[in-house]
Formats: sequence, C-alpha cells, structure tokens
Amino acid sequence: MSTQGGNDPIAAENARLRARVEELERRLGDGAPPPGAHGSAGEARLSYEALFEALPMPIFVYRTDGLLTAINEASVAWFKTERARVVGAFNLLKDPESVARGFAAPFLRAVAGEVVTLPATPYVIDEQQGRRCWLEVIYLPLRDESGVRHVVAVTRDVTSHQEAEARQRQSATLLETIIDNAPLLIHARDTEGRYTVVNRQLEAALGRPRSAILGRTSRDFVSRELAERFAAQDREALGSSAPLVLEDRVEMPDGAHVYMTTKFALHDDEGKATGVCGMSADITERVRAEEQNLRLHEQMFRVREETLRSISTPLLPIAAGVLVMPLVGNMTRERADQVIEVLLHGISDQQARIALLDVTGMPEAGEEVTDALVRAARSVRLLGAEVVITGIRPSVAQALVGLEADLGGIVTKGTLERGVAYALSRRAQQRGAAP
Repeated sequence: MSTQGGNDPIAAENARLRARVEELERRLGDGAPPPGAHGSAGEARLSYEALFEALPMPIFVYRTDGLLTAINEASVAWFKTERARVVGAFNLLKDPESVARGFAAPFLRAVAGEVVTLPATPYVIDEQQGRRCWLEVIYLPLRDESGVRHVVAVTRDVTSHQEAEARQRQSATLLETIIDNAPLLIHARDTEGRYTVVNRQLEAALGRPRSAILGRTSRDFVSRELAERFAAQDREALGSSAPLVLEDRVEMPDGAHVYMTTKFALHDDEGKATGVCGMSADITERVRAEEQNLRLHEQMFRVREETLRSISTPLLPIAAGVLVMPLVGNMTRERADQVIEVLLHGISDQQARIALLDVTGMPEAGEEVTDALVRAARSVRLLGAEVVITGIRPSVAQALVGLEADLGGIVTKGTLERGVAYALSRRAQQRGAAP
C-alpha cells in the first residue's frame, strides 16, 4: 500500500502531462487545412518535437530550478555540442560563468512569469577560428494550470545588427571628431532657427558652452539685426538647390571679424528639408592683409607716378635764377599740362628769371608739341620770367610757323649750350643793370 501510495503522485503527474500533450496536439490539428487542400489532416498533425527541432534559431528548455531539459538541432549545430553532454547535466543557476554573465537574475524573473529580453551579448562560438557573434536571448515562461513549469530560452543572432550599429557609432564619432577639430565655425539649425549642432570653434566664438547654445536661436547671442540677417540667409539656403557662399562682417567682443560662410539645406530620407548647415572660415587676417596690400599698391602707384613725373619733366637749376627743363620723348596733352605746372612752380619757388626748354630729345613736332611750347611761354611771361627754347628742329620750326603762333618774347637757340650761354649773359646784364 505504501509503495502504491508512494507512486500515486508520479502517476498522476504523468497522466496530467499526457492529457496536456494530447490537448496541444488536438489544437494543432484543429488549425490544420481541410483534407484535399494542402494534404491530409494527419499530415498536418505535426508533433511539437518536430516543430522544436525544425526552428532555425537555438532554443534551450530549462526547468524552473535551472536544469537544462532539452535543446534543439540548431543549438547543437551552433554551439558544437552534444545533447548528452548538456541535457540533464547543465544547470544555469549553478553554472558560475552563467551567473557571472548575468543570466541568473533574468532567468528567475522568467520563472516568476515575466518575459525577459537580455541585452545582446558577444560569444566566441569557434575558438579555433575565432568566430565571434552577438546573441540576444529571450526567456519565455511556459505555464500550465499549476503555474510556470519551464522556461524557454530563444536565442537570436543579432551580429549583423550589432555590427551595423557599431559602424554607425564609429561613423558618428568620426564625424563628430572632424567637426569639432575643423578650423571652422560649424553649426546646424532646424527650420525654426534652433541650433542642433555646434562645434568647439563656435562655442569659443560665442563664449558659451554647447549646452547653453543647443536648442536656442541666434537672437539669444547676437544683435537683432545680425540675427535677422542670419535668418534671411537660412531661408535662402532652404530654398536653394546649391550651397550659398557668403561674406559676413560681424562685430565680435575683440572687434570686427570677416567670415566666408557656406550654407546649404539639410534633408531627411524623404527629401524634406529639416534645417540648414553653415560652415564659416574666419578670413579677417586675410582681408586685413589684402587691404594693407591695396594701400601699399596705391602708395607705390603714387610714388611711381611722382617718379615718372619727375623723370619726364625734370627741372634743373644751373645757376642762380636760371632753370633748364630738358624734354624727351613724345608730348601729350596731359604731359604738356604737367610740364607747365612743374615749370611754373619751379620758377615761383626758386625766383628764377630765365627758363630754358630744351626740345632736342623730342623726335616729333606734332600739334601737342607746338601747343605746349606756346602755352609754356605765355605762362612763364605772366610770372615775369623769360623763356628760351633750345634744340628746335626744322620740323618744329615749320610747325610753329604753320600755326602762326605768337612767338613774341620767346628766344630760340639752336643748341642747349648756346641757350645756357645766352642765359648766363642775360643774368650778368641783369645784375649789372641792378642799382
């Protein structure tokens, strides 16, 4: 009696499990297609064991005390193990490595009736080849009328997903490093003008940490006029298919800065504009250098003009009260005006009484030459001085005659030496006549 009585609980449990299996098989059969559709009803009554073995992902079945009771074929293939070595021998709650990797606590939560998804965990499933993968385990509690009886661990290979995320994180880190270390002021703003990206250069320019800039607009950091200018540029960039290149002058705490800015629209995967990115290079020093170079060029131009002027219209004092201006090259209206200007200033400054214009080096005798000589003579006479023209060629003489120019008061000499001798003798006469 005692023996029979001791076996009653086991027999009852076996009867209950058989009834449960029959019920599950019946439910599976009820869901099968009708005869003649895709096969007979008997063919559709697949056993749970066949389904368990056919699933492509590794599956482990544990008792609530942590003992492994079943694994499917995918588990055997994945982890290169034998059923006999682990089924009925491995206990998750007593395995030091499983406990250390944090599998025990989630397992006990599943025993309590909770579906638990563990974070993806790296595994080396082939030590010889160094094959490494990422697996995600889901603990599913299996209940019956008396509560949770088993916990099923469904394992998913999420290696490709983890590697894609790792590449994305690496790309994001690389991009952030490049943006932060670029010698540019880089920012991004959404369509409402709020900052969404700020690099270290912009932090330094605004004198604020990134946390104080993100989510705010330009109006919080610059003048209203400048903020409106930035907003107008953003609107133009949003409506343009090509980047905008702009030059901005901005008043900063340390003075005016000049920035060369490139702005372009940002779009999402569907092509919708989400904001504007701007990259600004501080070209202040370059602009200052260009302005300095321009000033130096202007100064050099003025020096050159003055040098050419002095060379083209030299005025040489050869004695007290006597000046000589040798004229070389072609004569133009502008040069004629310059000759008269230099000559009059020289006579006035040096109180000269006689001015010699030597035209030996002028190869042509066009209208400009004769006109210049006549105007120079008249102008000098107005200052009370005398003009002596030397080195007149026959062509110049004929031109003067042809113009019927008034040569009254103009002395002409064939050579400069004769003109100098004449001027010196005239100076002596003037001195002798002076009281």
